[in-house]
Amino acid sequence: MGEKLIASDYDGTFYRHDKQDMENNLMAVKLWREQENLFVFSTGRDLGNLMYEKGKNKLEYDYLVALNGALVVDRNNEVIVKESIPSKLAAEIVDLMMAKVGEEIQVLGAYGGCNQTNIKATGERALELLERNRKIYLDSVESALEKEVLSVGCLNESFESAKRLQKEILNKYGDKIEVFVNLNYINIVQKGVSKASGLDAVIDHAGLERGEVYVIGDDLNDIPMIKKYRGSAVSNAKEEVKEMAGKVYGSVSEFITYCLNE
Repeated sequence: MGEKLIASDYDGTFYRHDKQDMENNLMAVKLWREQENLFVFSTGRDLGNLMYEKGKNKLEYDYLVALNGALVVDRNNEVIVKESIPSKLAAEIVDLMMAKVGEEIQVLGAYGGCNQTNIKATGERALELLERNRKIYLDSVESALEKEVLSVGCLNESFESAKRLQKEILNKYGDKIEVFVNLNYINIVQKGVSKASGLDAVIDHAGLERGEVYVIGDDLNDIPMIKKYRGSAVSNAKEEVKEMAGKVYGSVSEFITYCLNE
């Protein structure tokens, strides 16, 4: 069993569209785990999406905190936590989002769901993502809502428009749900769920002391875990995240090197 644990956000933190940065991070994780420590990805992405990234980038980890804490699995995809949104509530929120935005709507379960988009793919990266999504997300909005829903969300025109929609949704449903903003996306989960609650479950499952946990992130949905644990930020993080963080690092590999030597 590992003596210490690192939890890293994925997009914008571990993965920053820089090949050398990714290679450095992967090597640092390898060294960290070789010393019998645990490594966790804590992300807003769903499990199917992460499995694609795992294959593509050869990711190594011990646990995944997915969907902002609504789903927690171990390295073998055994479920530790699964927090669903009531079907009627999920449908109401999706109706509200569809009336406000038309770019992309997500209705996600533990292993798949719907990612309905009207965005026209142009360029190699966009075409790759479109092809990936066609393989992962097989449901329509309607059929996804008939199944167990762990998270719903949407893409907005800008970060500012995402914040406005977040406020509107919270004003109406804030006693029932959590609404996270990450880049231009809104991600909605059951009340009380966050990356921090997901890490709580990992720590209990692994039998660790909370003082042996280190986390790092870059965006607003990382703030709950940064506040609760020994939180740090990467240098490209939003200012609000840096203000919450104890330290700022140039990369995840730099952060892991610090943790190895502490």
